[in-house]
Amino acid sequence: MADVTEKVRQVIAEKLQIDAGQVTMEAAIVEDLGADSLEQADILFSLEDEFGITADDTDEAEGLKTVADIVAYLEKKVGAKS
Repeated sequence: MADVTEKVRQVIAEKLQIDAGQVTMEAAIVEDLGADSLEQADILFSLEDEFGITADDTDEAEGLKTVADIVAYLEKKVGAKS
């Protein structure tokens, strides 16, 4: 789902006010991209709205450390929704 990956990269870049080129699949949201806990939550809420899903498992959502983790999580949620 290339569109999921691209949308995730766009949302993260926009929310953190960084260049989308910095948002690689391996990038850690906190360590590499500099997000704090409020920004992490804002990113997740924005992605929920964008994809029409709800992060109902907070433990799973809290375990999302990298861009790849977020993409995999969203692909699973979007796939389960359809």
